[in-house]
Amino acid sequence: MIIYFIRHGESEGNKKGLHQGPEVPLSEEGVKQGQVLAERLKKHRIDVIYSSSMVRAKQTAEIISDQLKIPVESWENLKEIRNPSEIWGKPAEDERILKIKELARNKFIKGDGRYSDEETFEELNRRAEGVLEHLLLHHKEQNVLCISHATMIKMIVCKAIFGKSLTPEIFLQLREHLWLKNTGITVCEYTDRWGWTLVNWNDTSHI
Repeated sequence: MIIYFIRHGESEGNKKGLHQGPEVPLSEEGVKQGQVLAERLKKHRIDVIYSSSMVRAKQTAEIISDQLKIPVESWENLKEIRNPSEIWGKPAEDERILKIKELARNKFIKGDGRYSDEETFEELNRRAEGVLEHLLLHHKEQNVLCISHATMIKMIVCKAIFGKSLTPEIFLQLREHLWLKNTGITVCEYTDRWGWTLVNWNDTSHI
């Protein structure tokens, strides 16, 4: 089984440097990136397309679906991590927002703690585990495309590699030091002999 994890195209929030909620659409550049990505994916055998339910991911998936002639299935577990809603639409580098993010990060490290209404490590961990379990149960003989988001893709890959030994500290180290660009392709393979293997990370050669 081969899984292609793809971050959505550039969104209006990415373009403006803002923290995003679920309804932020692709930018004009993001649409173009999706079209180029779709053309590249024609060279690969894809059996199933899943997408996060967030608008920027759904739009990216629809562009790919139109080219590959494969329907898109919406999957809530592929959504981006939920940040505190009070920072949605706010500049990423604003000093007040940075302070909130630091407070939320300190709670995240505790595993099940939260600053306000954001997602905890344990909640995110369970979502990633659910993704991997579903893929193994339903798609073990297939190649699957999953359109998701930077932090969620990092979490799924971390869960595949570290399994039950994954901790908030390990995840945050990888989250903060591994970059995923818009429409970057990350490839994981599962075999009975080796389990999960990270084959490729953040391939953006198409753009």
